[in-house]
Amino acid sequence: MDDKPTIVPDKLKTNINFKILLGIIISVIIFHITINYGLELENADIVISIFSFLNPLAVAIASFIVSVKYIDAGLYRKAYLALGFAYLMIFLGELTYLIYDIFLGIDPYPSVADVFFFMQYPLTLAYLILNIRFFSTFTNKSKIWIISLPTTILLIYATIAFSELGEAGFDFFYGISFVASASILLSFAILGATIFREGLLGKAWMILVIGILSLTIGDIWYYYLEFLGEFDLTHPVNLFWYAGYWIIIYALYKHKKII
Repeated sequence: MDDKPTIVPDKLKTNINFKILLGIIISVIIFHITINYGLELENADIVISIFSFLNPLAVAIASFIVSVKYIDAGLYRKAYLALGFAYLMIFLGELTYLIYDIFLGIDPYPSVADVFFFMQYPLTLAYLILNIRFFSTFTNKSKIWIISLPTTILLIYATIAFSELGEAGFDFFYGISFVASASILLSFAILGATIFREGLLGKAWMILVIGILSLTIGDIWYYYLEFLGEFDLTHPVNLFWYAGYWIIIYALYKHKKII
């Protein structure tokens, strides 16, 4: 079977309701403030953890549904299967993190959960590359961007981490591996957003990439917080994850509507 769709329209047109996007952002802010500061919940950490692992599970299911809609387009089917498995990995990571942190009382960093979290990067990257390569080419300018942004982020992280830790030990290189992966994904996400903005993919793909962008920013911020020992379930970094998941779900809904 040919990996490319039989027919590619001049432009996939769809209307994006920006009020829904604004509603998503406002809703996650209200949820975050309410659950952490507005209610006297004894098990607030459990509620946040459950919310955290249900979100990527919802994205995974939505991605698999879209991949079924693309059953006759091999490239798109592979891309959305990769995206679905990426968020399935995050779900398994969040679930493992919950078990370690809440039920076993063990510090989940580092832990087996990180194996699942790490797997999201090559899988999500595969989704982005499959789409970018089909609808565009990697120019010298894009190649410079893909190299320069991760390098800059990594140098900043390495400098701060080394000054805080005082040595290039396990924590230093452990963090480096995740920040490097997240920053590479970030560069491809930004590149994808610029390509998909007005191109063949239309606004639905651009919104999906913005969701991936939000999640990746949250990931990079998280790794900075971890080596500083400042991360907890009430930290505002969660807002980037919450918003990112639901922006992606909305984008996948729009994809399903226009297929």
